[in-house]
Amino acid sequence: MFNNLLRLSLVLLLLPFFTYANVITLKDSAPKTYVVKPGDTLWDISNLFLHKPWHWPQIWRTNTQIINPHLIFPGDQLRLSINAKGQPIVDLIRGEQKPYIVRSPSTKQVLKSQQPIAVLPWHEIQPYFNHELVLSEQEYADLPAIVGNTKGTEYFANGDLVLVNQEALPKGEYRVVRKQQSLFNQNGEFLGIHIRHVAQGQALAPEMPQQSLVTLSSAKLEVKRGDRLIKELATKEVESVMNITAATEQRGNIIADVSQYQLSGKFSVVIIDVGSDDIARGTVMGIYQQGAAVIDAEPAQYLNETQTIERLFKQGDVLPQPWMKVGELLVFNVFSKVSYALVTRSSTVIRKGAIVAKP
Repeated sequence: MFNNLLRLSLVLLLLPFFTYANVITLKDSAPKTYVVKPGDTLWDISNLFLHKPWHWPQIWRTNTQIINPHLIFPGDQLRLSINAKGQPIVDLIRGEQKPYIVRSPSTKQVLKSQQPIAVLPWHEIQPYFNHELVLSEQEYADLPAIVGNTKGTEYFANGDLVLVNQEALPKGEYRVVRKQQSLFNQNGEFLGIHIRHVAQGQALAPEMPQQSLVTLSSAKLEVKRGDRLIKELATKEVESVMNITAATEQRGNIIADVSQYQLSGKFSVVIIDVGSDDIARGTVMGIYQQGAAVIDAEPAQYLNETQTIERLFKQGDVLPQPWMKVGELLVFNVFSKVSYALVTRSSTVIRKGAIVAKP
């Protein structure tokens, strides 16, 4: 019985892997028309129409009115129809582009045209894209550290002048970072250190033996002794480096939430144990999760309801639940052994250990 259930569990997990990747299926609940609202994203709108929202350019590609499916504006009306070949397409009825007026500091009235809606809420992930990093233990250990200040305090704020344990630190902008968590895969293998952006720092010119001076600014948290400095790099817009495609053979697990929450949901940023050799930015993956195993006894119980000693004397088979798809995520930043991803859809809370694979 156990073997049959295990086979069923594997079949349900692998079933999406054998479906034809490019088949576009409309949701039964897909609206016939939709008026774009401020705050909408292309992903959310496409999710109203499609089971696989990353296919949105394909349902708009045959429509000459929508020259660029990434440029949809609030007030536009999207109308669903089926073409002569039986393919779903979306027609665009362009809303009136009304400029709006803002007052500049000089009280001069300035006309600004309406902006197209974003593909995804990029503002949610932009900080993680530019400022959050994963380093090896040695890379982190080699970073210069804040060791104190002239006042003898342990914690520092904006405007404070702090001492750094590196002589002749090159002048310029730095990020102040802190170890957030060590990352391990399901087998306990160490993958890297997740570091968090705490503040900005400006290295000053004076040369001092064995140390340097740095002025702090833009602090998100209180800076403390032991925080490290890393040279500031040019920032990029996350959307500009994103080519969205579905995963094929890649498979891994969610190993952490960047905010260290035990449970994640839609728009959470999570870390998966798939690195740059196997995955690229813009990859969409499905999230698969297994319910708690059940002890087939009288009365039936979930395995996690019983104590370890009780389980030894329980009569009945342990019935594992199948792996079921519970959401999707989009990889937006990759490192050597791990990647950051935004959860774009979830039907339940997502736990560490969930499988990520072809959507």
